Amino acid sequence: MVICYILAFCRVTIGLVFAISSFGKVRNIQKFKQAILHFQLLPSYLSYPLAVLFLSGELAVVLFVIIGDPLLLPGFALATLLLLIFCGALVSVLVRRMQTACNCFGSSEKNVSYADLWRNLGFILCASLGYETLIWTQGTPVRLGGVEWLLASLGALVFVLIWIELGEIVQLFRPN
Repeated sequence: MVICYILAFCRVTIGLVFAISSFGKVRNIQKFKQAILHFQLLPSYLSYPLAVLFLSGELAVVLFVIIGDPLLLPGFALATLLLLIFCGALVSVLVRRMQTACNCFGSSEKNVSYADLWRNLGFILCASLGYETLIWTQGTPVRLGGVEWLLASLGALVFVLIWIELGEIVQLFRPN
C-alpha cells in the first residue's frame, strides 16, 4: 500500500513542479527566451523555438500526469529528460562561471547557483522514483481514496514549495 502513496506523491510533485514552471514562463516567454540566450549554448536564432519547445514539453508533462494511466510512464520519462537537459545547461553556466538568471520558475534576477542544480536533481530523483514505481506496479491497479489523494497531494505541495526555494533556504544558513 505504501507504494501507492509513493506513486501518488511523485505524480503530484512532478505535475506541480512543471505546472508552476510552465505558468511562470508563459507569463513572460520573452524573459525565458532571454535566459536561453544568456546561457550561450546555442545560436541566438534557436532561442525562441527552444523556448516554445521546452514550454510545450513542460505542459505535456502536466497533461500526462493529470491524465495518468497510459500517459503516466511517458510523463515521468519526459519530466526526467527535461530536467536532465536543464541540469546540463545549469552545469555549463556554473562551470563557465557565468552570471545569469535561470528563470526556471518564471522571471527572476537571481543568478544560477549550485542550489538550482541540487533542486533539479531532487526533482529528477522524484520523477525517476515515480517511473520505477510505475514499472514495479505494472498490471496492478493503484487506487487511492479521496482522503489518501488529499494527503499525498498536501505532502507533495509542501515538498514542492520548499524544494523550489532551496536556493533561498541555503542562503539563510550561509554566514555573511
